[in-house]
Amino acid sequence: MNNQKKIRIKFEKTGCAKYISHLDLNRLFARSLVRAGVEVAHSEGFNPHPKIVFAAAIPLGIESFCEFSDVKIIETDEIAASGGELNPEEFKSGFPQGINIIEVYEPETDFKNIDSARYNIFINTNRIGIDELNKFFEGDIFFVKETKKSKSTINLKDYICEINISDGKIDVVLKSNQQMYLNPENIIKSIREKYPGALDDYSIQKLQVHDVKGGVFE
Repeated sequence: MNNQKKIRIKFEKTGCAKYISHLDLNRLFARSLVRAGVEVAHSEGFNPHPKIVFAAAIPLGIESFCEFSDVKIIETDEIAASGGELNPEEFKSGFPQGINIIEVYEPETDFKNIDSARYNIFINTNRIGIDELNKFFEGDIFFVKETKKSKSTINLKDYICEINISDGKIDVVLKSNQQMYLNPENIIKSIREKYPGALDDYSIQKLQVHDVKGGVFE
């Protein structure tokens, strides 16, 4: 039986790649790793699938500079001979533009340790005063959170760990763990509900993932 090795791939999802869905991203990784010459381990059974797991499903249209995927690979003689060292350059060759491989390494943490994520939300604040927005986010903001299975009313304040509003930008840290997760799009939706017609185009970037101790997740 071939030895299997878990690796973690830290990558960016930018440009046109931000419109790749979570399901398509899984398929893309499976194909790209094969093109890069990496043998991915598969589950057993009637319908085997590649052992690829992502830390979270990032919403469509959001650029990210800190995505993570854990992959089980077959440990080849070449990998064993290298002492287990993984060269990210070898992985990059199979991936399309916009999926940028940053690091490849053996993980020492679990995705369960992820607690929150930092985003930059770029908006046009000409029609809303910065002081007014700050005051809005200081109070309770009750919001209907929808999933595929249910709807529930939540207080956004419970999901916002930190928020700083400046001219044209909202720098915000949101809960992003298995028990509490807030899509940053809901920040935009809450502003539009409070100030109809005040926001036009916007863009969102995911900058960093934090662990339960407040450090940078790796």
